[in-house]
Order: sequence, then structure tokens, then C-alpha cells
Amino acid sequence: MTYIKELTISLCDWETRIILESVSREASRLKSICEHSEDEDEAADAGNDYLELIGLKERLENHAIELFGQQITDFSRDAL
Repeated sequence: MTYIKELTISLCDWETRIILESVSREASRLKSICEHSEDEDEAADAGNDYLELIGLKERLENHAIELFGQQITDFSRDAL
């Protein structure tokens, strides 16, 4: 039987936004590799990582929106 370790952390709003944005960018990068790579192994690995990352992103986003509100997912750099 495998024991899965777990990490519990506390983040403020700006830290959460940075992590969500980073996860979103990495997911986009992996998706692009999966869609455009001519190397089947690379595409498969990127696709698997993408699916795992999307699951993480959804969990983080749901908790973040619950706590900070929908604006936590706004990564625009436009002036307020």
C-alpha cells in the first residue's frame, strides 16, 4: 500500500493569485506541447501532466474563489 503525503499551507490573496496564474500558464504550455509535438512520447507525457495539473488548478481555484472571491482568477495587468 502506498502512503500519499500531503502538504498543507496558508496563502494570502496575492500569493494565491501568483500560484494560480503560474499553474494556468504551465497548463497552457503543456497543452501546446501535447497538441504540436511531433514526438509521440513527449506529447503523451505533456498530455498526462496537463490532465493532472488541470485537476490541481480546479481544486485551488475552487478554494480560492470561495475565500477571496471571483477576482482572484483575474490575471490582467490593466490599471484599476
